[in-house]
Parts: sequence; C-alpha cells; structure tokens
Amino acid sequence: MESNQYMQPEVTIKKFDEEVGHFQRLSKTWREKGVFLVKKEFPILEFIFHGIKITPSPLAFAVRIDLTNYDIEPPSVKFICPFTGKILTRKEVQTQFIQIRKPDQFNPIIPIQNQIQQQDLLQGGPDEVPFFCIPGIREYHDHPAHTGDSWLLYRKRGEGTIGFILDQLYNYSIPTITSYKLGFFVIGLNNEIKFT
Repeated sequence: MESNQYMQPEVTIKKFDEEVGHFQRLSKTWREKGVFLVKKEFPILEFIFHGIKITPSPLAFAVRIDLTNYDIEPPSVKFICPFTGKILTRKEVQTQFIQIRKPDQFNPIIPIQNQIQQQDLLQGGPDEVPFFCIPGIREYHDHPAHTGDSWLLYRKRGEGTIGFILDQLYNYSIPTITSYKLGFFVIGLNNEIKFT
C-alpha cells in the first residue's frame, strides 16, 4: 500500500474488492474484447489491452490503475510497459486515443470535415507522463485546467469505476486498430539508411 493512504484502509480494501468482483463477473466479456487483468495487489490493478481486430493480435497497451483512497479520490491511471511495469512517457505510448466530436447541427456552407473535431484524450508532452483526459481519473481532476470540474460531481455517477475506465480506454483505442503499419529500411552503399 502506498504511504499516501489517508482513508481508512479497510474501507478502501472493501471498495477495491467490489471493483475487482465487478470486473471478474464480466471477465468473459472483457476477454472477448482483449482486456485482461494481469495484476491484482491492493491498491493496484494492472490490465493489458490487445488489438483483437487483426491477426496476430498485438498487445496495444497496458495500464496501472491505483485505487489509493478510493473513492474519496478517483483512481489514478498510468500507462506502463507490460513487461517491466515502468511508467511510460507520452512518446512511448504508441496507441492513439482519439475522441471525435460532431456539432449538434452541421452548417451546410462549411465542409463537414471542418466541422468535426478530433481530440487526443492522452494528454501531455512527449517526454511527460501522460494522463487519460476524462472525468473519473485522478490526473484529470488534479490538472489545473479542470479545477472547476470536481471529482465529487462524478463520484456517485459511475465515472470512476473500473468498468467505466476500462470501457473508455477500450472505446477510444481498440476499435480503431484495424491493421499493422510496417516500415522498412535499406542500408545503401555509403551506409546511409533509407526508409521505404
């Protein structure tokens, strides 16, 4: 357990066990989506996500969800190396998490592609630890840009549950992984590298 646990541990442990129980009851559904719980050690849960629409199915990404002080505080979500557990920087996370926003009503004068907005939900500079920018995630609510969007507004609505977080991570990434992107390079006569 982390040293910054200030909530009564038995309360957080009970809530942790409830969240794990909810996940396990739906484990067959999650497995079919390519989502696997690989570590369960209070207050930490680690999951891996596979891109199931292509064969062989790539390991798309892995996350560590920290439920310290849950649910007085929302869970923390960090992207990790699935092999070492190292927390990754934004440039090390290769999967994109794109949210597409359409206007309520399209303007017939403006081209449709100019009216659709795309937002990368994984925020942070290339060398920073990124955060998944949705309500119900500790890093979202701790960010200065969201000071008016308190966790307490969402706490009883379901946004911070494991099921909700996994749904959002899945929905904004895995369905869009439909093919491999391969690059080749050739070493020329002068030892120059050319990409094709």
